[in-house]
Amino acid sequence: MKKSNVTGWKDVFTFTLTQTLKSKAFIVSFVLFIVLASISMPVLSMIMNKDTKVEDGTNPIQKVYINDNVAWSNGGFLPTLSQENLKHIKFEALTEDYDTVVNRIEQEENTSVIVNIVETETTFQLDSIKASTGDVKESNVQTLSGALLEAFDAYRINQLGITSEQLAMIQANVSTSVTLADRNGNAVITEDTSISNSQYWFIYGILFLVMMVNIMASSQIASSIVSEKSSKVLEYLLTSVKPLAIMIGKILAMLTAVILQFAATIVCVLISNTVTTKVFSSTGENMISKYLPSGIFDNINPLNIILCLAVVILGMIFYATLAGLAGATASRIEEASESLMLFTFSNLIGAYIGMGAAGVLMASGTNGFVTFALLFPLSSPFLLPGAMFVGKVSVGLSILSIVLLVIFMILLFKFVAKVYETLILHSGNRIGLKELVKISKNV
Repeated sequence: MKKSNVTGWKDVFTFTLTQTLKSKAFIVSFVLFIVLASISMPVLSMIMNKDTKVEDGTNPIQKVYINDNVAWSNGGFLPTLSQENLKHIKFEALTEDYDTVVNRIEQEENTSVIVNIVETETTFQLDSIKASTGDVKESNVQTLSGALLEAFDAYRINQLGITSEQLAMIQANVSTSVTLADRNGNAVITEDTSISNSQYWFIYGILFLVMMVNIMASSQIASSIVSEKSSKVLEYLLTSVKPLAIMIGKILAMLTAVILQFAATIVCVLISNTVTTKVFSSTGENMISKYLPSGIFDNINPLNIILCLAVVILGMIFYATLAGLAGATASRIEEASESLMLFTFSNLIGAYIGMGAAGVLMASGTNGFVTFALLFPLSSPFLLPGAMFVGKVSVGLSILSIVLLVIFMILLFKFVAKVYETLILHSGNRIGLKELVKISKNV
């Protein structure tokens, strides 16, 4: 690639980045992302804590009617709760007509609750009935139900005459293991390289984030090239800048704009997380760390971060170049979606290989397919960052993946350098893949 072929890319980069950042579409989407990121943690906190709210004061329930329908109990279950916020509650066996008590609770005795205890073939069921209005909330009933369940288990064990030693023996964990042996009977030690369910979703989350950034940036690059090509703006640029320089400048500008957008979004999520932890969390537990796999930060170090960023950035440049090439094959905006089929197909192949490898990692651990997905340039930018952060990728494998990405990028750039000028000047029907190969051979 001659140096003159890329002369002027900085001017294209500056111009494209400035125009993109000033565009109404970018500003609207940027503000939308910032707003959603800012409210994400408070909304998540409210959703997750909706049914697990911890009561700070005394439970408003004053009386509980026990409707004990268990044959062997004979209505003898009348617990005394020791919890500080529940010990004031009075328990009374239901001796009146059931419907009469229900109506009384609904109309005037709305601080009382009925608890129905029913025995089925395999379980015992405790159902609570409360007034539809009043101070007693669903969370108050749930707190009471949890305490009653513990008390009923203790009562049931006591009725059966089981001692604490016998109970400990009954509840003791039973574990099994299978050991492989060679023909001589010696144990073969195998390492479990599988990942947990939370680690899988962590990898999937990073994969999805990289895919979204990749699609947004690449789609904007292709659309920009098609738009400027159809409006004859590119013909004006070609008078002073080489075609390859135009593409490089546009690729880097669009990638920079999208990365800035997502970086600002991530910063807002972190700020939202910090504020939510301090304001809404009663235990002071960090909202993000609560849902991340345990020990995830043990694998985050400067070298891993550098290697992951290198893979992601190289992968984005690779896909962006592919999108720019696809956009240049179209002459009209109407053909843009059709011209992006090759890019979309390649992007989906890479993402689905990454998803499949993540599923294999969870099911059976590292194998040949997972290693292939970590090295294959189409899938490595999606899979490798998450897999490295959960400790399933070695430094050597990461470096080899980067080397393969660089080789593929060099080959792609050589191909682009041969055909791009012809594509930019082409104004007829959309050029297909076969025509692209013919153009590269004739140049």
